[in-house]
Amino acid sequence: MKKLLYILAASIGLLSSCSKESDYENVENTEYEKLAPADPKYSYLKVLNLTPGSPVANYYIDGTKFSAALASSGIENSGYTYNGLFPDFGYAVTTPGSHKFTAKIIPTATADANLEILSTTINPEAGKYYTIYTTGLYSATNKALGAPFVLEDVKPALDTSKIFIRLVNLATGLPNIDIVRGSLVTDPKVITNIGYGKASDWVSLSNLGPGASPLVPLLYVNTATGTALSNAGTITLSKGRAYTLYIRGIFGTTGTTAVTTTFYTTFF
Repeated sequence: MKKLLYILAASIGLLSSCSKESDYENVENTEYEKLAPADPKYSYLKVLNLTPGSPVANYYIDGTKFSAALASSGIENSGYTYNGLFPDFGYAVTTPGSHKFTAKIIPTATADANLEILSTTINPEAGKYYTIYTTGLYSATNKALGAPFVLEDVKPALDTSKIFIRLVNLATGLPNIDIVRGSLVTDPKVITNIGYGKASDWVSLSNLGPGASPLVPLLYVNTATGTALSNAGTITLSKGRAYTLYIRGIFGTTGTTAVTTTFYTTFF
């Protein structure tokens, strides 16, 4: 089992990163750099907002807007709220070294526009990949995202006959978790004993049957008691890819803050 790379102590604020605003003039004359995987000129970042109650915000590095993603309509994404992932596929780049990483509520918000809701320092290394997860609970009396967790994403040796998964547990108050491959607690465990603020190593799933995107039944189990917590259901995953499964929310609550399991493609 692998611990999160480090826990960042946040002052009042969110996440930030660096990248210049796009210049749409004379695009046909612009030279673009083709990035090689893990190019040491850059560090690679992904940001996932796991702060229940979070307003819509954008991320900045050293004061420059970082999360300037385009929606499918071709218009810049307005921002990211609870369970919002930036970028939704792949990674955004910044330069290696120490950076001030912040988040601000979008300027068009009806309340607290431009309020900085997280400010911290990150120190990504050259050629490495990271996911930054925000934590805590945002409220009218606590207008801040919790201290973020930063996890280094080490790419597994992908295999077109296998699927790789890992588990990140960021559900407040949730007990330690196992993942069972199947629908019964007696089925084989593939990940064990992942507590809050921890991530498992990558685990490969083989013998998946025919087809490029097989159905994979998974069950979440309380490590201490051996009882089922929730059934992630039979999810469709593609062979040759690595997925991060993450648990979010606040244990014992209902509605938008209820404990939920989700996943995203990390490597392909």
